[in-house]
Amino acid sequence: MGMLKTIIKYFFVTVGINPERLIRVISKWSIKSTINNCAEDYNELIEKLRNIEPDLSEQYSRGKEKYNDYLELKRRALHAFQCSLMLKVLGKLDAMKLTVVDIGDSAGTHMRYLQELTKSKYEINTISVNLDSRAIEKIKAKGQKAILCRAEDLNLNMEQRIDLFTSFEMVEHLHNPAIFFHRLANKSDCNTMLITLPYLRYSRVGLHHVRNRVENITFAEDEHIFELNPEDWTLLMLHSGWKVVHSEIYYQYPTKWFFVTWLLRKYWQITDYEGFWGAILEKEKTYDELYQDWED
Repeated sequence: MGMLKTIIKYFFVTVGINPERLIRVISKWSIKSTINNCAEDYNELIEKLRNIEPDLSEQYSRGKEKYNDYLELKRRALHAFQCSLMLKVLGKLDAMKLTVVDIGDSAGTHMRYLQELTKSKYEINTISVNLDSRAIEKIKAKGQKAILCRAEDLNLNMEQRIDLFTSFEMVEHLHNPAIFFHRLANKSDCNTMLITLPYLRYSRVGLHHVRNRVENITFAEDEHIFELNPEDWTLLMLHSGWKVVHSEIYYQYPTKWFFVTWLLRKYWQITDYEGFWGAILEKEKTYDELYQDWED
C-alpha cells in the first residue's frame, strides 16, 4: 500500500499537481459530506467540542508543525464519534458519581469533553494514563490527574472504584494487546470498557515504518503494530476477558452514494483508513480463565 501511495504521488507531481494539497481537498470534502449525512447531528456536537477545547494542535506529542484546517476537521469528526459512544456507555452505568480511566490519553482532551458534556447530570473523576512524559505534563497542566506508565503495566490498586476504562486509538500501538486486555480483566473491578480503533476490512501487521524502510527514530505514538478487523479484535478480546456488547463504525466517507462511495472507499484505503471502529466491552472471563499459560 505504501508503494502504491508513492506511485500515485509521483504521478501527480509529474503532471504538475500538488499531491498533498489534492489529498487534503478530497479528504476534507469527504469528511464534510459524512458529517452532513450521518444519522446523528455531528455538526452540533462538533461545535460543542470546539467550545470546550478550541485548540487541538497539541493533541499529540508531535506538536503544531503539520496542523491545518483539514486535520482539525478530521480530528473533530472522530472526536464527535468517540464522544457519542462515551455518552451511550454512561447510560449503561448505574451511578451519577463516576471514575473514568483513559488509557493512552495524549492531552486530556477526551476527559475534558466528557466532564463538560455531562456536568449537569454526572460528577466524573478522571485519571489519564500514558507512557510519554510530554503527554503527562500536558494533562497535569490542565489540572487533571495522570499516571506515567505503560498501558500493560498500569497499577490498578487504586482506592476509588473504577467505573469505566476508555482507550482511543491506543491498542493498535501495543506489542501485546491480549496481555493488556487480560490484565485489565483480572486486576481491576471495572466491568466496562470503551475502545476505538482504526477500521480495516482485512487484518494485517502494521509496522509501517519498517514496511516502508523509514530509518528514523520511532516512538509508540508513531507506529501501529497490529491492525486487525473488528472480527479479529472481537475474538482477541473474548480470549482476553472481554466481550463486545455494542459496536459502531464511523466511515470517513458517505456510505450511500453507490459508485462515489466505492471510489471514496478505495481512496481512503490508499491514503489513510476507511474509518474507525468503536466498541463497548463488558467483562467476560470464560475463555480467559480456560487459557492456562498467561504471561503473568
